[in-house]
Amino acid sequence: MKSLNAFILCLLIFGSSHWSKAEGAKPNVLFIAIDDLNDWVGFMGGHPQARTPHMDALAKRARNFLNAHCAVPVCSASRASVISGVAATTHGSYELGPRYEQLPALKDVPTLQRYFKNNGYTTLSGGKVLHHDFNGRLAGDIDRSLGRKRSPRPKGSMSRPTSWSGAWDWGAYPKEDAEMADIQLAHNAAKALKEQFDKPFFMSVGFFRPHVPLFVPPKWFAQYEADKIALPNNPKSDLDDLPKNFLGINNYAVAPTHVEVVGAGKQRSLTHAYLASVTFVDHCVGIVLDALRNSRHADNTLIVLWSDHGFHLGEKQHWAKRTLWEESTRVPLLIAGPGVPSGKPCGEPVSLLDIYPTLVELCGLPKNNHLEGLSLVPQLKNPAARRDRPAITSSYFGNHSIRSRDWRLIVYEDGAQELYNHRNDPDEFRNLASDPARKKNRDELARWLPQSAAPEFKSKSERARARGN
Repeated sequence: MKSLNAFILCLLIFGSSHWSKAEGAKPNVLFIAIDDLNDWVGFMGGHPQARTPHMDALAKRARNFLNAHCAVPVCSASRASVISGVAATTHGSYELGPRYEQLPALKDVPTLQRYFKNNGYTTLSGGKVLHHDFNGRLAGDIDRSLGRKRSPRPKGSMSRPTSWSGAWDWGAYPKEDAEMADIQLAHNAAKALKEQFDKPFFMSVGFFRPHVPLFVPPKWFAQYEADKIALPNNPKSDLDDLPKNFLGINNYAVAPTHVEVVGAGKQRSLTHAYLASVTFVDHCVGIVLDALRNSRHADNTLIVLWSDHGFHLGEKQHWAKRTLWEESTRVPLLIAGPGVPSGKPCGEPVSLLDIYPTLVELCGLPKNNHLEGLSLVPQLKNPAARRDRPAITSSYFGNHSIRSRDWRLIVYEDGAQELYNHRNDPDEFRNLASDPARKKNRDELARWLPQSAAPEFKSKSERARARGN
């Protein structure tokens, strides 16, 4: 009997130490970035016909942040903000252009990947995570590349009018999924997830679609009946109560105007291509998630899925991004994994700046004092936990959106304003900024406006081009 008791005691001691070690192990991180994905996914309900079964399944076991917004509604500036945890009003990048390492304000700010590497993680990255990926002084932030290729394009234009930018083309091309860079990346990530790592890993996977040009194989277009695709509600009177400041935003970009799209009879075709691209990238996400689920890492990996900004497809008579309206700032944000209960979505306003501090806390890393976002751990525990800070988005210097749970205030550099009540106007059709009865709402939001925003940073070459040299 004594020997039996001793044996049982040994088992208990071993078991206790074994589980103690397992519970103390830092979780892995699977960090999935998707380019230009708006709320046209099933779990956000942005388009009634969007087919995203893999992301929808993830949302069911994740905390779904339904009121998440980007810090800047354009690719490189948004990504620099997410990866640094620092807002554009501090680092000064509001547009395409400067690399992370070119921004003086980020000189001493470690990227999210570097911070995890410095704290004992193996870092892997593939596809588009930063706008220019990890080059220059950031190359050492990544231990191993999963590849970064471009998908093939047809030799000539497929669908675009000849006067449009070549970036704004679309169609069923190439023939097979295997030719697509996103598919190749998904399989590279899936293969890596089968491996054994001697340290926890931080794996960044950046998918390019549904960014333009919207080329995906024919099978993805066949998911939708072209003549039955629903188009956004877009009354012509929508812009009548708006200031003129931001109505010409597409003049600064390569995107066509709404008049050009409708005039060329391309709205339904473009919408079809975007939906096909969304369903295609959902398939890519599914490849990675299936690999994780069938791996030894399934129970100890945090998953974060996000998009760098939203995208207009005719709403408010605009296309693409860069605006401060809901279609441009609102993004998918899902967090799942150990310690994250599934259940109700969270309607509190959150920013993509919150991803960095959230992962630092979830993984038990030391505090990073550079970070300007707030940890989402309270909302991961309880989706109804209140957040006092709204989500702040900046587009170009001096233009800001303040998004609370139920309201959006937009203030432009010239002082013009827009105010929307999302409780009864989710499409932002009625600008209430001039309504005296809403002064209190305006004032409550206006106190969050940045008071000392950094001017737009331009590199030496950009300044030289501006001088005509």
